Amino acid sequence: MLSNFPSRGLPLSQNTSSSPLLSKSSSRLSSAQRPKRQKQLLGSSGPRKLTLASSTTDFFPNSDSLSEKYFNSTWLALNSALDNVFHDQPISDSFEALYRGVENLCRVDKSRSLWENLKMRMTNHIAFDFVKQSLEPAVKSSDSADMVKLVVDKWLKWTAQLKIVQNMFFYLDRSYLLSSPNDLSIIETGYSLFRKHIIIDGEIGEPFFASLMSYFELHRSHKLEDTKLIALAIDMIFKLDVYLANFHVRFLHSTRAHYHDLSEANIESMPIPDYLKLTMSALDFESDQATTFSFQSTTRVDTVAVVKEEMIKSKVDIIISRGFDDLVDAEDTQSLEYMYQLFTQVKESKALLTAFGEYTKREGLKLVMDPAKDAIMVASLLAFKAKLDRILAASFAKDDDFSNAMREGFADFINKRQSVPAEMIAKYVDELLRAGNKQMDDKELETRMWGVLILFRFIEGKDVFEAFYKRDLAKRLLLNRSASDDAERNMLTLLKDECGTSFTQKLEGMFRDTEISRDFMASFKNSKYSTAKETGIDLYVNALSQAFWPYYPDTTLVLPPEMNTALESFQQFYFSKQTGRKISWRHVLGHCVVKAQFPKGKKELSMSLFQTVVLLLFNDVDDGKSLTYEQIKTATDLDDKNLTRTLQSLACGKVRVLSKEPRGKNVNPGDKFAVNLKFEDKAYRLRINQVQLKETPEENKEVHEMVKRDREYEIQGVIVRIMKTKKTVKHVELIRQTIEMTKERGTLDLSDIKKNIEKLINKDYMERQGADTYVYLS
Repeated sequence: MLSNFPSRGLPLSQNTSSSPLLSKSSSRLSSAQRPKRQKQLLGSSGPRKLTLASSTTDFFPNSDSLSEKYFNSTWLALNSALDNVFHDQPISDSFEALYRGVENLCRVDKSRSLWENLKMRMTNHIAFDFVKQSLEPAVKSSDSADMVKLVVDKWLKWTAQLKIVQNMFFYLDRSYLLSSPNDLSIIETGYSLFRKHIIIDGEIGEPFFASLMSYFELHRSHKLEDTKLIALAIDMIFKLDVYLANFHVRFLHSTRAHYHDLSEANIESMPIPDYLKLTMSALDFESDQATTFSFQSTTRVDTVAVVKEEMIKSKVDIIISRGFDDLVDAEDTQSLEYMYQLFTQVKESKALLTAFGEYTKREGLKLVMDPAKDAIMVASLLAFKAKLDRILAASFAKDDDFSNAMREGFADFINKRQSVPAEMIAKYVDELLRAGNKQMDDKELETRMWGVLILFRFIEGKDVFEAFYKRDLAKRLLLNRSASDDAERNMLTLLKDECGTSFTQKLEGMFRDTEISRDFMASFKNSKYSTAKETGIDLYVNALSQAFWPYYPDTTLVLPPEMNTALESFQQFYFSKQTGRKISWRHVLGHCVVKAQFPKGKKELSMSLFQTVVLLLFNDVDDGKSLTYEQIKTATDLDDKNLTRTLQSLACGKVRVLSKEPRGKNVNPGDKFAVNLKFEDKAYRLRINQVQLKETPEENKEVHEMVKRDREYEIQGVIVRIMKTKKTVKHVELIRQTIEMTKERGTLDLSDIKKNIEKLINKDYMERQGADTYVYLS
């Protein structure tokens, strides 16, 4: 067997009798010899001193031939012991004697020769026993599927053998190799040989790593119950220092292939929420796997990056197109949070941001552009905004970019249909602040008002909002229909903070007028002019400044004598307090509380002045008798539009105090009306003056025309101010500055600006100079 291990010029003698340190007779004393030997050492007169040799030369002669002979005989014994170690057999010689033999050789300067022999012996063992006899046959027979187990078994056996070898040659390892800069330790050399001949070797290393990757594939598929073999293989890879060079790259390649196939198999068929959960689960698995097997941080980071790239980054467009809208529609905040986190981590948040902005605009347009849904537009927008806010908080971590995208989306779609959203917002505020919403507590009311204010910020046509808000506020104040004065003033404060004092100046004037009117009426009732006792009418008049209030036409109406008397008395009182003033009565906003006696009970009716005047006509008609449409018109002098609305509310509404012949929902000339003697209702107080609160198409059109006129005046005023300041202005610059100075009031069409420029030229405020320049005319 020694022929397999060349001695590199060191003859390996088979004569062991010349080695006194390794001789059994010299190394061990029999039990019979020990007393005699002890007696010789102690002597008859007591203990005797022993003289120790001062150096190893006292044991070994200086003759080179004797030293060489001793080396050969000692190596022969050591080589025999190595044979036993490498073949898993017990060592026949004394381990201590072998250790001493190594020590002695090192002391006589044989360390290099001993090391060369040992290293060659280890090399041949790895190359022949492990590779030639065990591993190569498995590779050649194509039975390499379980190469991991074969290699790990060899590794475990080799590390155990190395430990024994290290102990045997411990003195060489610590005295010579430790101080030799060009040599590795015995353990490191053993690792190096294993790495070179098995792991790095292409014929064995490639099947080994391929087999190891298949184990990881089973692990990812949850088909591997015992991961101990993988752990042992990774530990071996670390110790052999082939982690980065040989394992890391292969592992990433295998990981990429696995998750590429997983993504391709599921991205089109699996619901996006499930796909996102699958991705998150894969990331958790890979992170846990890296911890379990103590991967380097580089591998952990790169592996997670590979999963994200294959599962998310390469599928961004598909994920968004297949799932984003549905997730937002369903308000699936968990899945959206996964999407946001994953997209952010792969630096694709911009794609998600774009999708969010486009969704906001697209869905918002559906709420704004459908005329059939105008009545619920604001409520729908508030619900839509609230949903997006919840998603921003729960899924997008209140990301400022996403918040800005939502605001930009609202500002874009809410102004696509000019003026209408502003009008609907004003009407929604009116509904909130009406007395009919008293079932809402203060906190809920305040929350809704804040929500409306946010929508108000987005609209550009704030002048439209102002016009409708002003008209509705007038009705609430004059008809005593406000839910609460505090709520009204809170809303006014919000608008003032948002738009400034100029925006709310007229609205504040309306409140002041109502307050002054209360004080004024208190004085009137305590004055000699009050006729409440004589007429039975408790009169209340709102004295309003026309500059603050919406314009209301002067409608003709013939009042009953008692009412005329009461109004004339107030007029005398008013002129006694105010001089140089003029009173114009606006009966269209008058309302009354009337006590009525029906056959089935008394009722208290809250009605408009028009309704009251019509109903009082029937006091002079016998029970069961009727009045025709024409008779009522003559008696009240109401125009057809107001009379028709009034009769419809009394005879065709929910509270029908009059009956009509013929029956039907429409009122036409020739119809006959009578007191409804069968009228009954559980409630004592009834409100039937809703007709005053309802806005007619004519009123709506009138408001829009008024806004248009005001906007023209404003545009002309802005242009004049610009021209007066600049004196000479280019056309493009004049257009730009006009838009900039009026943007708070609403979006202007270029055609409107050009028309008003022409009007100012015709009025000689300015003139053209050249093709594109205007000059101010003082």
